[in-house]
Amino acid sequence: MYLHSNLLSALVLFIAAQSLGKTWVPSHCRSPIEAVCNFVCDCGDCSDEAQCGFHGASTTPSMSIPFTCSFEQDPCGWQDISTSGYSWLRDRAGAVLDGPGPRSDHTHGTDLGWYMAVGTHNGKEASTATLRSPVMREAAPTCELRLWYHTASRDVAELRLELTHGVETLTLWQSSGPWGPGWQELAVNTGRVQGDFKVSRVVFQAGHNGEGLGTDLDPKDPSSLQVTFSATRNATHRGAVALDDVEFRDCGLPRPQASCPLGQHHCQNKACVEPHQLCDGEDNCGDRSDEDPLICSHHMATDFETGLGLWNQLEGWTRNHSAGSMVSPAWPHRDHSRNSAYGFFLVSMAKPGTTAVLFSPEFQASVPYNCSLTFYYYLHGSEASCFQLFLQVQGLNTPPDPVLLRSHHGELGTAWVRDRVDIQSAQPFRILLAGETGPGGIVGLDDLIMSNYCKLVPDVSTVQSCSGSEALALCPQTSMELPLEACEPGHLSCGELCVPPEQFCDFQQQCAEGEDEHKCGTTDFESASAGGWEDTSIGRLQWQRVAAQNRKLARDADRDVPGHFLSLQKAWGQLRSEARARTPALGPSGPRCELHMTYRFHSHPQGFLALVVVENGFRELVWQAPSSSSSKGWTVEKVLLGARHRPFQLEFVGLVDLDGPGQQWAEVDNVTMRDCNPTVTTESDREVSCNFERDSCSWHTGHLTDAHWHRVKSHSSKYDHTTGQGFLMFLDPTDPPARGQGALLLTRPQVPLVPKECLSFWYHLYGPQIGTLRLAMRKDGEEDTLLWSRSGTHGNRWHQAWVTLHHQLEASTKYQLLFEGLRDGYRGTMALDDMAVRPGPCWAPKSCSFEDSDCGFSPGGLGLWKRQSNASGQAPWGPWTDHTTETAQGHYMVVDTSPDLLPKGHVASLTSEEHQPLTQPACLTFWYHLSLRNPGTLRVHLEASTRRQELSISAHGGFAWRLGSVNVQAGQAWRVVFEAVAAGVEHSYMALDDLLLQDGPCAQPGSCDFESGLCGWSHLAGPSLGAYSWDWSRGATPSRYPKPTVDHTLGTEAGHFAFFETSVLGPGGQKAWLRSEPLPATTASCLHFWYFMGFPEHFYKGELRVLLSSAQGQLAVWAQGGHLRHQWIQVQIEVSNPEEFQIVFEATLGGQPALGPIALDDVEYLAGRHCQQPLPSQGERAPMSVPIAVGGALLFFMFLVLLGLGGRHWLQKQPCPFQRSTDAATSGFDNILFNAVGTPRCGQVGDSASMLNDGKARSGGPGLRKRRLAPSIHVQTAFQQPLSNIPPSFLGSSYPPGIHHQQLIDQTRPGPSGQLAQHSALPDTHASTALSPSGGFALWCNQGWRGPCTVNKHSTPVRATQASGCTSYLLYLAEHIIAGRWVSLPGFKT
Repeated sequence: MYLHSNLLSALVLFIAAQSLGKTWVPSHCRSPIEAVCNFVCDCGDCSDEAQCGFHGASTTPSMSIPFTCSFEQDPCGWQDISTSGYSWLRDRAGAVLDGPGPRSDHTHGTDLGWYMAVGTHNGKEASTATLRSPVMREAAPTCELRLWYHTASRDVAELRLELTHGVETLTLWQSSGPWGPGWQELAVNTGRVQGDFKVSRVVFQAGHNGEGLGTDLDPKDPSSLQVTFSATRNATHRGAVALDDVEFRDCGLPRPQASCPLGQHHCQNKACVEPHQLCDGEDNCGDRSDEDPLICSHHMATDFETGLGLWNQLEGWTRNHSAGSMVSPAWPHRDHSRNSAYGFFLVSMAKPGTTAVLFSPEFQASVPYNCSLTFYYYLHGSEASCFQLFLQVQGLNTPPDPVLLRSHHGELGTAWVRDRVDIQSAQPFRILLAGETGPGGIVGLDDLIMSNYCKLVPDVSTVQSCSGSEALALCPQTSMELPLEACEPGHLSCGELCVPPEQFCDFQQQCAEGEDEHKCGTTDFESASAGGWEDTSIGRLQWQRVAAQNRKLARDADRDVPGHFLSLQKAWGQLRSEARARTPALGPSGPRCELHMTYRFHSHPQGFLALVVVENGFRELVWQAPSSSSSKGWTVEKVLLGARHRPFQLEFVGLVDLDGPGQQWAEVDNVTMRDCNPTVTTESDREVSCNFERDSCSWHTGHLTDAHWHRVKSHSSKYDHTTGQGFLMFLDPTDPPARGQGALLLTRPQVPLVPKECLSFWYHLYGPQIGTLRLAMRKDGEEDTLLWSRSGTHGNRWHQAWVTLHHQLEASTKYQLLFEGLRDGYRGTMALDDMAVRPGPCWAPKSCSFEDSDCGFSPGGLGLWKRQSNASGQAPWGPWTDHTTETAQGHYMVVDTSPDLLPKGHVASLTSEEHQPLTQPACLTFWYHLSLRNPGTLRVHLEASTRRQELSISAHGGFAWRLGSVNVQAGQAWRVVFEAVAAGVEHSYMALDDLLLQDGPCAQPGSCDFESGLCGWSHLAGPSLGAYSWDWSRGATPSRYPKPTVDHTLGTEAGHFAFFETSVLGPGGQKAWLRSEPLPATTASCLHFWYFMGFPEHFYKGELRVLLSSAQGQLAVWAQGGHLRHQWIQVQIEVSNPEEFQIVFEATLGGQPALGPIALDDVEYLAGRHCQQPLPSQGERAPMSVPIAVGGALLFFMFLVLLGLGGRHWLQKQPCPFQRSTDAATSGFDNILFNAVGTPRCGQVGDSASMLNDGKARSGGPGLRKRRLAPSIHVQTAFQQPLSNIPPSFLGSSYPPGIHHQQLIDQTRPGPSGQLAQHSALPDTHASTALSPSGGFALWCNQGWRGPCTVNKHSTPVRATQASGCTSYLLYLAEHIIAGRWVSLPGFKT
């Protein structure tokens, strides 16, 4: 039977797609080229908008969702077109650990998210990196491009965003810095672009980019467009720049429709537009039919391309364009009329403090129709710039003062903003347009369009006199009404006081009537001043003070008086949809400052209502209305603002779809600022000691970051230290999603009372990838002094720490303490509790990493011990890296023992501060590093009432840090003294790091029961391991991660163990290591431990491996998957290594991540001792319920009955499968025996070994060795030929350690060595091992064999014969063990 050719082709395509790991989905949408990448989804799945610099968005008609690219899946079509080594690539923070780039992406705020980044290698000259978008088409006038960028100011000379359209390249934005820390948002308007364009590059460059960039645009197509973001770095700088979350908002043109809604205009291309969009100077239809001269012939438009038209300037305005050199950095890069650098516009060239005035001719009275003026203005470069529009009535004997109709001020970015005024005047009138520039600012005007109802006064041949700028109350320097008393300009006169502007709205009343604190945010909106709140919107929505339709709010005193509130209303702007209303500059504020308000909010999911704090250009979201809010009533809300520096501003931001289905609204009323005076203090403001049960005492959260500490009540995995059920300060670095560097917890400024104080506190650092917690002291005018820090998980328990505070007792000296939780880790939590301050110094700390200080250690004699790091690479002596961080940036204590500084036999001592008396024996551990050249002897003394030597180390040095330990018993205060006794050798040294005092006696090297901690085992996450760490906990302690309910040592929930949660593995890291201290070379030692795996049924995804790590690499000696679950399993491993090594427990994945822990307990390393026979009991199962146990027993009994009947029936039809004729013997492996539950014993005449009923092996004959894999498995093998007769091909070859077996196609499973063997297709590959990493059975090669082990797989099972029954039975076992595959061992005869 033959397949139809078309069907065959489809089948081939389907199979090809499957082979690529993708599902092939036919697409029947074939959009014409002009409809691709035009911001309109012409295909149902929006596939025509893929790889366009963005990916297809929702086709929701209302409040259109932007087209976005987060770079999580691919670059979205963006291409690097750099011409030097300084270039762009898709990257993520987890792949570049210690570089200058971002620590997290912007999309997710973690190290797993992706972004586009510039390579950070050092250069020798200024270079430009250029990133270009694909060709895009037909951008609407409202099109806005938003993106987030991250850069280091000192590395980058310039950032630039450009748009290439036809033969012209427009600069949408450029900046030479300085740039703030973290991710910065950029929003620019592209303007109307006909046809194709590209946002074609991101260039970071120093100076002018003179290397012309090519494009993919058709020069004959004036409508093509590209966008470019470019960065230029300085010479010899790395120029780290990153780009993320590119969005194109409101860029699509309206779609053709058969008919338009009532009142809308039907364009020639069948699109529909609003009536106010006709003749507004913008191509809203897409074919310019809304700007058709036939329709707009009665409008009077001035675009300044050839002059001022009807308008006249009194002073200050200049007609200009953007081509050529810019007058100032804030200068417009293009006009509005043509969206071109060659188009003309007006700019105010008046000096700051003076006004530029443009006035219209005289118009007739406009009653009963509206005379409308549509205009476009530009405000950029200064918050003090201002633009205002006045109406000047004419024809009266005494002309009245001009009436203010519009006022805009501040920083609105690089866009031309549309506005419109409708004028109804019973008298002839003129329109005055006034602009005043702030320092560095620009005010611009373009496209002034008078509607058809604006009629000029006839026969006006000369311009009448204008009252001039002195008549305009333009842009007052403050929001206060300035009387004519003799105060300096800008000051407020109240009584006999002149209040300077910096004291306005500082929450401290200067005037008797409080005039200086009016218009400072507190308002019920009954006054027209609206409490100083001013609308700063530039889009289709605005905040307006409106009157209530019915009655005032029920909570007002007088319910019969109509009231006012702040409400979202429609506006004439064409740009960003959200509306903003902002206060004047406020502050400083105290830590208890709050904003109280009432609000009403109802919207579809895309809408929002929020309160933002604007401070130093940074916008912090402090409150957002619940998205599910649907109540029609008013809701009371309280928002903590906290302590902030001056100036800061509050801003309401809102977005609703007023044209969408159903009613939507956002309204605010009764805004009150409370407890904001920073000079008012309470008793609790002086309380540094705090258990957080009542409140936060003097501690408060910091700002300018979106990560925050929270005072929370104990719940679930959060538990406090005070009672276990009380309150604590808690930080989750990813909840809510944050992007900032970290979170601050600060005290109020404190006055020191004594020269030294001791601050003690309890901290909790827990999670497989938690970051850094540090404590610092802050004083005005000084850099913060780092006092203490800890990084990475410290187990699921509270730890106490203390720090001595040193003060200068001066009247003006105040200090703050601040805890900072850094977001350099994203999986885990931080917590603080029970802080206390007492006079006097602290005891010596229980742990010291020397990262922050010398921990109070004092060098004796000549002070030869130094605290140092090797960050510069120029350290004259000492280790290359420290032990704490294993990086060159880490610190340690080191002494140079060269004879010129420390002659032979001389001593350099290092003495600790006093330790508190001990109530029980303890263990002091430390890590030491001795130079390769013999430095001498390191002696450790304990000094109490007497001094005694506890340890002396004089071994030769090396490249590794080694662990030392001393048992301590001290019923009184004591010190530890390290002495370096020099050997008189040049270029020699001794170093110390990571001192730790723990309860209980010291453990033997490589051993630990985990009751007091991890002993000498290190869980530091290596850079190549995805920065994940093993943790330490007990069953009784609440945890967000699953773990065993009991340990093995005590068998109770109070016992401790080491564990790792494998669900965090995946894109960020494939493994986590738990490493022993360096152990000496050994010919035979025994590693004994208990492990636990807790994976769900059918999800054996986790894997535990044991590696031996040395200077030669890693060798896997044991691996186990999760078939045996929810029980503690005992393992013994014979260990031998010819050089110094470390034992590594590696937690990794056997597949996709699955929620489940791997735990370890009672690790014991028996140096120089062979392993003993296993115990009869092979494990201790976790408690299980009686019904489960009974049901399991019944099922197992039924299985045994069925297995017995089936085996009997099979044996009756087959010869003994476990006998082998002597004539069938061949060279190779003679026998392999298993002792496992359910495994029959195979034997034959002449066997070298047989398994007796007691499970013990008897050996006989040469060449037999025994090796043990796991507690339930014993393997014995024997060769019938000498090892020298094995062909060379038997040795095979191995892949590098660390490559997971599932990463290679058609490869064998790793053998006991953990190495991957040759490809199974090689004809001469020989097998020495079959192993399932997730099972427990293995076939071992022995007789001195050290080569890699190989398993070949076959498509058909191997049939058992009388000659090879035992072997085939082993293959049958392997079929169930090794991933369901039939396997054969070429060393066997089958």
